[in-house]
Amino acid sequence: MKAGWKARRLADFAVTVSTGPFGSVLHKADYVDHGVPLVNPINIVDECIEPDASKLISDATKIRLSSYVLREGDIVVGRRGEIGRCAVVGSTEAGWVCGTGCFFIRPLPSINSRFLAQLIRSSGYRDKLEQASTGATMKNLSNAVLAELLISVPSLAEQHRIVTLLDEAFDGIATARANAEQNLQNARALFESHLQSVFTLRGDGWQEVQEPLSSLCELIVDCEHKTAPTQAEGIPSIRTPNIGKGNLLLEGVYRVSEATYTEWTRRAEPRAGDLIFAREAPAGNVGVVPPNLRVCLGQRTVLIRPRRSVFFPEFLALLLLCPAMQKTLLGHFRGATVQHVNMKDVRALNVGAIPSLSIQTGIVEKFAAVTSETQRLESIYQRKLTALDDLKKSLLHQAFTGLL
Repeated sequence: MKAGWKARRLADFAVTVSTGPFGSVLHKADYVDHGVPLVNPINIVDECIEPDASKLISDATKIRLSSYVLREGDIVVGRRGEIGRCAVVGSTEAGWVCGTGCFFIRPLPSINSRFLAQLIRSSGYRDKLEQASTGATMKNLSNAVLAELLISVPSLAEQHRIVTLLDEAFDGIATARANAEQNLQNARALFESHLQSVFTLRGDGWQEVQEPLSSLCELIVDCEHKTAPTQAEGIPSIRTPNIGKGNLLLEGVYRVSEATYTEWTRRAEPRAGDLIFAREAPAGNVGVVPPNLRVCLGQRTVLIRPRRSVFFPEFLALLLLCPAMQKTLLGHFRGATVQHVNMKDVRALNVGAIPSLSIQTGIVEKFAAVTSETQRLESIYQRKLTALDDLKKSLLHQAFTGLL
Protein backbone atom coordinates (compact mmCIF):
# COMPACT_ATOMS: atom_id res chain seq x y z
CA MET A 1 0.00 0.00 0.00
CA LYS A 2 1.30 3.45 -0.93
CA ALA A 3 2.47 5.71 1.91
CA GLY A 4 -0.30 7.95 3.20
CA TRP A 5 -3.10 5.59 2.16
CA LYS A 6 -5.33 4.12 4.88
CA ALA A 7 -6.75 0.59 4.82
CA ARG A 8 -10.19 0.37 6.36
CA ARG A 9 -13.48 -1.42 5.90
CA LEU A 10 -15.74 0.24 3.35
CA ALA A 11 -18.30 0.72 6.15
CA ASP A 12 -15.77 2.91 7.99
CA PHE A 13 -16.03 5.47 5.18
CA ALA A 14 -19.84 5.50 5.07
CA VAL A 15 -22.76 6.81 7.04
CA THR A 16 -24.64 3.72 5.91
CA VAL A 17 -24.33 0.73 3.61
CA SER A 18 -27.96 -0.22 3.16
CA THR A 19 -29.87 -2.88 1.22
CA GLY A 20 -32.88 -1.74 -0.78
CA PRO A 21 -36.40 -2.69 0.35
CA PHE A 22 -37.24 -6.39 0.33
CA GLY A 23 -40.11 -7.83 -1.71
CA SER A 24 -42.26 -8.08 1.40
CA VAL A 25 -42.09 -4.28 1.71
CA LEU A 26 -42.40 -3.29 -1.97
CA HIS A 27 -44.99 -5.05 -4.14
CA LYS A 28 -45.94 -4.96 -7.79
CA ALA A 29 -49.24 -3.35 -6.74
CA ASP A 30 -47.22 -0.32 -5.56
CA TYR A 31 -46.20 0.57 -9.12
CA VAL A 32 -47.99 3.54 -10.70
CA ASP A 33 -48.06 5.18 -14.13
CA HIS A 34 -46.67 8.49 -12.91
CA GLY A 35 -44.43 8.82 -9.90
CA VAL A 36 -40.96 8.41 -8.41
CA PRO A 37 -38.43 6.09 -10.16
CA LEU A 38 -36.97 3.05 -8.46
CA VAL A 39 -33.30 2.25 -9.05
CA ASN A 40 -32.52 -1.42 -9.72
CA PRO A 41 -29.41 -2.98 -11.34
CA ILE A 42 -31.01 -2.77 -14.80
CA ASN A 43 -31.20 1.02 -14.38
CA ILE A 44 -27.42 1.32 -13.95
CA VAL A 45 -26.22 1.77 -17.53
CA ASP A 46 -22.69 2.90 -18.49
CA GLU A 47 -22.07 4.20 -14.96
CA CYS A 48 -25.23 6.34 -15.10
CA ILE A 49 -28.76 5.84 -13.78
CA GLU A 50 -31.58 5.55 -16.32
CA PRO A 51 -35.19 5.42 -15.06
CA ASP A 52 -37.69 2.74 -16.06
CA ALA A 53 -41.20 4.07 -16.71
CA SER A 54 -42.66 0.72 -15.64
CA LYS A 55 -41.05 0.92 -12.17
CA LEU A 56 -42.50 4.06 -10.60
CA ILE A 57 -44.01 4.48 -7.13
CA SER A 58 -46.35 7.08 -5.67
CA ASP A 59 -45.33 9.86 -3.29
CA ALA A 60 -47.22 8.02 -0.53
CA THR A 61 -45.13 4.87 -1.12
CA LYS A 62 -41.98 7.00 -1.18
CA ILE A 63 -42.86 8.38 2.25
CA ARG A 64 -43.42 4.82 3.51
CA LEU A 65 -39.98 3.88 2.09
CA SER A 66 -38.30 7.08 3.29
CA SER A 67 -35.27 5.20 4.65
CA TYR A 68 -34.44 4.12 1.07
CA VAL A 69 -34.72 7.56 -0.56
CA LEU A 70 -31.46 8.45 -2.33
CA ARG A 71 -29.47 11.65 -1.88
CA GLU A 72 -27.02 13.36 -4.21
CA GLY A 73 -23.61 11.77 -3.75
CA ASP A 74 -24.96 8.36 -2.70
CA ILE A 75 -23.60 5.35 -4.61
CA VAL A 76 -26.05 2.76 -5.87
CA VAL A 77 -24.52 -0.74 -6.23
CA GLY A 78 -26.17 -3.73 -7.92
CA ARG A 79 -26.36 -6.71 -5.57
CA ARG A 80 -27.06 -9.36 -8.19
CA GLY A 81 -25.92 -10.11 -11.73
CA GLU A 82 -22.90 -8.06 -12.79
CA ILE A 83 -20.94 -7.58 -9.58
CA GLY A 84 -19.39 -4.12 -9.27
CA ARG A 85 -22.04 -2.34 -11.33
CA CYS A 86 -22.57 1.02 -9.64
CA ALA A 87 -23.37 4.69 -10.22
CA VAL A 88 -23.21 7.94 -8.27
CA VAL A 89 -26.55 9.64 -7.60
CA GLY A 90 -26.61 13.10 -9.16
CA SER A 91 -28.91 16.06 -8.64
CA THR A 92 -31.41 14.62 -11.13
CA GLU A 93 -31.69 11.27 -9.34
CA ALA A 94 -31.76 12.73 -5.80
CA GLY A 95 -35.13 11.80 -4.28
CA TRP A 96 -35.47 8.58 -6.28
CA VAL A 97 -35.74 5.33 -4.30
CA CYS A 98 -33.31 2.43 -4.08
CA GLY A 99 -34.92 -0.73 -5.46
CA THR A 100 -34.87 -4.28 -4.15
CA GLY A 101 -31.92 -5.35 -6.32
CA CYS A 102 -29.48 -2.68 -5.11
CA PHE A 103 -27.51 -1.42 -2.14
CA PHE A 104 -26.79 2.22 -1.55
CA ILE A 105 -23.76 3.69 0.14
CA ARG A 106 -23.90 7.12 1.77
CA PRO A 107 -20.23 8.17 2.01
CA LEU A 108 -18.75 10.20 4.84
CA PRO A 109 -17.20 13.60 3.98
CA SER A 110 -13.77 11.94 4.20
CA ILE A 111 -14.27 10.11 0.89
CA ASN A 112 -15.12 11.33 -2.60
CA SER A 113 -18.22 9.55 -3.96
CA ARG A 114 -16.83 9.25 -7.47
CA PHE A 115 -13.51 7.97 -6.12
CA LEU A 116 -15.32 5.24 -4.19
CA ALA A 117 -17.49 4.32 -7.20
CA GLN A 118 -14.45 3.96 -9.47
CA LEU A 119 -12.74 1.90 -6.76
CA ILE A 120 -15.70 -0.52 -6.65
CA ARG A 121 -15.60 -0.78 -10.48
CA SER A 122 -11.86 -1.54 -10.59
CA SER A 123 -10.93 -5.11 -11.45
CA GLY A 124 -9.11 -5.84 -8.18
CA TYR A 125 -12.04 -4.91 -5.95
CA ARG A 126 -14.63 -6.40 -8.32
CA ASP A 127 -12.73 -9.68 -8.15
CA LYS A 128 -12.86 -9.60 -4.35
CA LEU A 129 -16.60 -8.96 -4.35
CA GLU A 130 -17.12 -11.62 -7.03
CA GLN A 131 -15.25 -14.23 -4.99
CA ALA A 132 -17.31 -13.42 -1.91
CA SER A 133 -20.63 -13.54 -3.78
CA THR A 134 -22.93 -16.56 -3.82
CA GLY A 135 -25.09 -18.23 -6.44
CA ALA A 136 -24.27 -20.54 -9.35
CA THR A 137 -26.63 -19.15 -12.00
CA MET A 138 -26.70 -15.49 -10.92
CA LYS A 139 -24.16 -14.03 -8.52
CA ASN A 140 -25.60 -12.33 -5.41
CA LEU A 141 -23.68 -9.91 -3.22
CA SER A 142 -24.53 -9.52 0.45
CA ASN A 143 -24.67 -6.29 2.40
CA ALA A 144 -22.17 -7.67 4.91
CA VAL A 145 -19.59 -8.52 2.21
CA LEU A 146 -19.82 -5.04 0.71
CA ALA A 147 -19.64 -3.30 4.10
CA GLU A 148 -16.67 -5.43 5.24
CA LEU A 149 -14.70 -4.98 2.00
CA LEU A 150 -11.19 -3.82 2.94
CA ILE A 151 -10.27 -0.77 0.85
CA SER A 152 -7.21 1.48 0.66
CA VAL A 153 -7.94 5.21 0.53
CA PRO A 154 -5.57 8.22 0.23
CA SER A 155 -6.17 11.76 1.47
CA LEU A 156 -9.18 13.66 0.15
CA ALA A 157 -6.92 15.90 -1.96
CA GLU A 158 -5.30 12.83 -3.54
CA GLN A 159 -8.75 11.33 -4.19
CA HIS A 160 -9.76 14.49 -6.07
CA ARG A 161 -6.54 14.35 -8.09
CA ILE A 162 -7.12 10.70 -9.07
CA VAL A 163 -10.77 11.34 -9.99
CA THR A 164 -9.77 14.31 -12.15
CA LEU A 165 -7.13 12.25 -13.98
CA LEU A 166 -9.56 9.37 -14.52
CA ASP A 167 -12.30 11.72 -15.77
CA GLU A 168 -9.95 13.23 -18.34
CA ALA A 169 -8.64 9.85 -19.46
CA PHE A 170 -12.09 8.26 -19.62
CA ASP A 171 -13.49 11.19 -21.60
CA GLY A 172 -10.77 10.57 -24.18
CA ILE A 173 -11.43 6.84 -24.14
CA ALA A 174 -15.19 7.45 -24.57
CA THR A 175 -14.54 9.65 -27.60
CA ALA A 176 -12.16 7.12 -29.12
CA ARG A 177 -14.64 4.32 -28.41
CA ALA A 178 -17.50 6.21 -30.05
CA ASN A 179 -15.33 6.77 -33.14
CA ALA A 180 -14.31 3.12 -33.27
CA GLU A 181 -17.93 1.96 -32.88
CA GLN A 182 -19.03 4.30 -35.66
CA ASN A 183 -16.23 3.02 -37.90
CA LEU A 184 -17.30 -0.54 -37.08
CA GLN A 185 -20.88 0.29 -38.11
CA ASN A 186 -19.58 1.93 -41.29
CA ALA A 187 -17.57 -1.18 -42.12
CA ARG A 188 -20.65 -3.37 -41.72
CA ALA A 189 -22.70 -0.88 -43.74
CA LEU A 190 -20.24 -1.34 -46.62
CA PHE A 191 -21.60 -4.85 -47.21
CA GLU A 192 -25.22 -3.70 -46.89
CA SER A 193 -24.69 -0.76 -49.24
CA HIS A 194 -23.08 -2.87 -51.94
CA LEU A 195 -25.79 -5.51 -51.58
CA GLN A 196 -28.48 -2.86 -51.97
CA SER A 197 -26.90 -1.41 -55.12
CA VAL A 198 -26.52 -4.80 -56.84
CA PHE A 199 -30.18 -5.70 -56.47
CA THR A 200 -31.62 -2.27 -57.23
CA LEU A 201 -29.34 -1.11 -60.06
CA ARG A 202 -29.79 -4.11 -62.31
CA GLY A 203 -28.12 -4.15 -65.67
CA ASP A 204 -28.71 -6.21 -68.79
CA GLY A 205 -29.21 -9.96 -68.49
CA TRP A 206 -31.80 -9.91 -65.70
CA GLN A 207 -35.19 -11.52 -66.27
CA GLU A 208 -38.35 -11.29 -64.19
CA VAL A 209 -39.45 -14.60 -62.67
CA GLN A 210 -43.04 -15.22 -61.61
CA GLU A 211 -42.62 -18.64 -59.97
CA PRO A 212 -42.24 -18.92 -56.19
CA LEU A 213 -38.90 -19.92 -54.67
CA SER A 214 -40.12 -23.51 -54.20
CA SER A 215 -40.44 -23.91 -58.00
CA LEU A 216 -36.89 -22.67 -58.51
CA CYS A 217 -35.38 -25.14 -56.05
CA GLU A 218 -35.01 -28.90 -55.91
CA LEU A 219 -35.83 -28.98 -52.24
CA ILE A 220 -36.97 -26.77 -49.36
CA VAL A 221 -37.35 -28.64 -46.05
CA ASP A 222 -37.16 -27.61 -42.42
CA CYS A 223 -35.84 -29.28 -39.30
CA GLU A 224 -38.35 -31.72 -37.74
CA HIS A 225 -36.84 -32.16 -34.29
CA LYS A 226 -37.06 -29.69 -31.39
CA THR A 227 -33.85 -30.24 -29.48
CA ALA A 228 -30.36 -31.44 -30.24
CA PRO A 229 -28.42 -33.58 -27.76
CA THR A 230 -24.87 -32.45 -27.14
CA GLN A 231 -21.79 -34.58 -27.59
CA ALA A 232 -18.12 -33.87 -27.14
CA GLU A 233 -17.50 -35.42 -30.54
CA GLY A 234 -19.84 -35.83 -33.45
CA ILE A 235 -21.43 -34.10 -36.41
CA PRO A 236 -22.37 -30.39 -36.16
CA SER A 237 -26.08 -29.58 -35.87
CA ILE A 238 -26.63 -26.06 -37.19
CA ARG A 239 -28.93 -23.88 -35.10
CA THR A 240 -30.09 -20.37 -35.95
CA PRO A 241 -27.36 -18.53 -33.95
CA ASN A 242 -24.76 -20.50 -35.93
CA ILE A 243 -25.87 -18.98 -39.25
CA GLY A 244 -24.21 -15.71 -40.16
CA LYS A 245 -24.68 -13.56 -43.23
CA GLY A 246 -23.46 -15.96 -45.88
CA ASN A 247 -21.58 -18.20 -43.44
CA LEU A 248 -22.02 -21.15 -41.13
CA LEU A 249 -20.43 -20.33 -37.77
CA LEU A 250 -19.40 -23.68 -36.35
CA GLU A 251 -17.99 -22.58 -33.00
CA GLY A 252 -19.88 -23.91 -30.01
CA VAL A 253 -22.52 -25.75 -32.04
CA TYR A 254 -24.45 -28.78 -30.87
CA ARG A 255 -23.10 -32.08 -32.13
CA VAL A 256 -24.97 -35.30 -32.73
CA SER A 257 -23.96 -38.93 -32.99
CA GLU A 258 -23.78 -40.86 -36.26
CA ALA A 259 -27.06 -42.61 -35.43
CA THR A 260 -28.82 -39.33 -34.67
CA TYR A 261 -27.39 -37.80 -37.84
CA THR A 262 -28.77 -40.66 -39.92
CA GLU A 263 -32.20 -40.27 -38.31
CA TRP A 264 -32.32 -36.50 -38.71
CA THR A 265 -31.17 -36.48 -42.33
CA ARG A 266 -33.67 -39.05 -43.60
CA ARG A 267 -35.57 -36.30 -45.46
CA ALA A 268 -32.49 -34.55 -46.80
CA GLU A 269 -28.80 -34.69 -46.01
CA PRO A 270 -27.22 -31.23 -46.42
CA ARG A 271 -24.57 -31.18 -49.08
CA ALA A 272 -22.14 -28.66 -50.56
CA GLY A 273 -23.97 -25.79 -52.21
CA ASP A 274 -27.12 -26.15 -50.12
CA LEU A 275 -28.33 -23.10 -48.24
CA ILE A 276 -29.27 -23.21 -44.58
CA PHE A 277 -31.73 -20.47 -43.67
CA ALA A 278 -32.54 -19.21 -40.15
CA ARG A 279 -36.28 -18.90 -39.43
CA GLU A 280 -35.69 -17.57 -35.93
CA ALA A 281 -33.41 -14.95 -34.35
CA PRO A 282 -31.32 -13.96 -36.16
CA ALA A 283 -34.17 -14.67 -38.62
CA GLY A 284 -33.32 -14.13 -42.25
CA ASN A 285 -29.65 -15.06 -42.02
CA VAL A 286 -28.48 -17.65 -44.50
CA GLY A 287 -25.29 -19.65 -44.98
CA VAL A 288 -23.99 -21.86 -47.77
CA VAL A 289 -22.72 -25.36 -46.93
CA PRO A 290 -19.06 -25.52 -48.03
CA PRO A 291 -17.45 -28.61 -49.61
CA ASN A 292 -16.42 -31.51 -47.39
CA LEU A 293 -18.57 -30.54 -44.41
CA ARG A 294 -21.15 -32.83 -42.86
CA VAL A 295 -23.86 -30.96 -40.97
CA CYS A 296 -27.51 -31.51 -40.09
CA LEU A 297 -30.35 -29.09 -39.49
CA GLY A 298 -31.04 -27.76 -36.02
CA GLN A 299 -34.22 -26.22 -34.67
CA ARG A 300 -35.82 -23.41 -36.76
CA THR A 301 -33.49 -23.97 -39.70
CA VAL A 302 -34.39 -24.64 -43.34
CA LEU A 303 -32.46 -26.46 -46.03
CA ILE A 304 -32.79 -24.85 -49.48
CA ARG A 305 -31.33 -26.74 -52.44
CA PRO A 306 -31.42 -24.46 -55.51
CA ARG A 307 -31.71 -25.72 -59.05
CA ARG A 308 -28.22 -25.27 -60.45
CA SER A 309 -29.71 -24.32 -63.82
CA VAL A 310 -31.35 -21.33 -62.14
CA PHE A 311 -29.13 -20.26 -59.24
CA PHE A 312 -25.49 -20.16 -58.34
CA PRO A 313 -25.82 -21.04 -54.59
CA GLU A 314 -23.83 -18.10 -53.24
CA PHE A 315 -25.87 -15.74 -55.44
CA LEU A 316 -29.14 -17.05 -54.00
CA ALA A 317 -27.72 -16.47 -50.51
CA LEU A 318 -26.94 -12.86 -51.40
CA LEU A 319 -30.39 -12.46 -52.97
CA LEU A 320 -32.07 -13.67 -49.77
CA LEU A 321 -29.92 -11.26 -47.75
CA CYS A 322 -30.68 -8.20 -49.87
CA PRO A 323 -32.84 -5.56 -48.11
CA ALA A 324 -35.93 -6.12 -50.30
CA MET A 325 -36.00 -9.88 -49.68
CA GLN A 326 -35.29 -9.43 -45.97
CA LYS A 327 -38.14 -6.94 -45.69
CA THR A 328 -40.51 -9.36 -47.40
CA LEU A 329 -39.47 -12.37 -45.34
CA LEU A 330 -39.30 -10.61 -41.99
CA GLY A 331 -42.56 -8.84 -42.73
CA HIS A 332 -44.24 -12.23 -42.22
CA PHE A 333 -42.99 -12.74 -38.66
CA ARG A 334 -45.20 -15.13 -36.68
CA GLY A 335 -45.32 -16.07 -33.01
CA ALA A 336 -46.25 -14.25 -29.83
CA THR A 337 -43.24 -15.19 -27.70
CA VAL A 338 -40.47 -15.98 -30.20
CA GLN A 339 -41.01 -14.50 -33.64
CA HIS A 340 -40.10 -16.63 -36.62
CA VAL A 341 -40.53 -16.86 -40.38
CA ASN A 342 -43.18 -19.35 -41.48
CA MET A 343 -42.15 -22.15 -43.86
CA LYS A 344 -44.95 -21.40 -46.30
CA ASP A 345 -43.66 -17.82 -46.61
CA VAL A 346 -40.20 -19.14 -47.48
CA ARG A 347 -41.60 -21.47 -50.14
CA ALA A 348 -43.93 -18.80 -51.57
CA LEU A 349 -41.25 -16.08 -51.77
CA ASN A 350 -41.21 -14.22 -55.09
CA VAL A 351 -37.56 -13.49 -55.86
CA GLY A 352 -38.33 -11.00 -58.65
CA ALA A 353 -35.63 -10.74 -61.31
CA ILE A 354 -32.72 -13.18 -61.76
CA PRO A 355 -29.64 -12.64 -63.96
CA SER A 356 -27.86 -15.27 -66.03
CA LEU A 357 -25.55 -17.73 -64.27
CA SER A 358 -22.45 -15.99 -65.67
CA ILE A 359 -23.63 -12.66 -64.22
CA GLN A 360 -24.42 -14.37 -60.92
CA THR A 361 -20.88 -15.76 -60.79
CA GLY A 362 -19.41 -12.31 -61.41
CA ILE A 363 -21.55 -10.77 -58.66
CA VAL A 364 -20.45 -13.44 -56.18
CA GLU A 365 -16.78 -12.87 -57.04
CA LYS A 366 -17.12 -9.13 -56.47
CA PHE A 367 -18.87 -9.75 -53.17
CA ALA A 368 -16.05 -12.02 -52.04
CA ALA A 369 -13.71 -9.02 -52.28
CA VAL A 370 -16.20 -6.74 -50.49
CA THR A 371 -16.71 -9.31 -47.74
CA SER A 372 -12.95 -9.72 -47.27
CA GLU A 373 -12.49 -5.96 -46.93
CA THR A 374 -15.46 -5.68 -44.56
CA GLN A 375 -14.08 -8.43 -42.33
CA ARG A 376 -10.63 -6.81 -42.35
CA LEU A 377 -12.06 -3.46 -41.24
CA GLU A 378 -14.30 -5.09 -38.63
CA SER A 379 -11.30 -6.90 -37.20
CA ILE A 380 -9.30 -3.65 -36.95
CA TYR A 381 -12.04 -1.71 -35.18
CA GLN A 382 -12.97 -4.61 -32.90
CA ARG A 383 -9.34 -4.83 -31.79
CA LYS A 384 -9.38 -1.08 -31.09
CA LEU A 385 -12.48 -1.46 -28.93
CA THR A 386 -10.86 -4.31 -27.00
CA ALA A 387 -7.67 -2.24 -26.54
CA LEU A 388 -9.70 0.72 -25.20
CA ASP A 389 -11.49 -1.55 -22.70
CA ASP A 390 -8.15 -2.95 -21.58
CA LEU A 391 -6.74 0.58 -21.21
CA LYS A 392 -9.63 1.61 -18.98
CA LYS A 393 -9.16 -1.46 -16.79
CA SER A 394 -5.42 -0.76 -16.57
CA LEU A 395 -5.99 2.86 -15.53
CA LEU A 396 -8.42 1.78 -12.81
CA HIS A 397 -5.94 -0.82 -11.55
CA GLN A 398 -3.15 1.77 -11.42
CA ALA A 399 -5.39 4.30 -9.70
CA PHE A 400 -6.27 2.03 -6.80
CA THR A 401 -2.85 0.49 -6.32
CA GLY A 402 -1.26 3.93 -5.90
CA LEU A 403 0.50 3.93 -9.29
CA LEU A 404 -1.41 6.72 -11.03
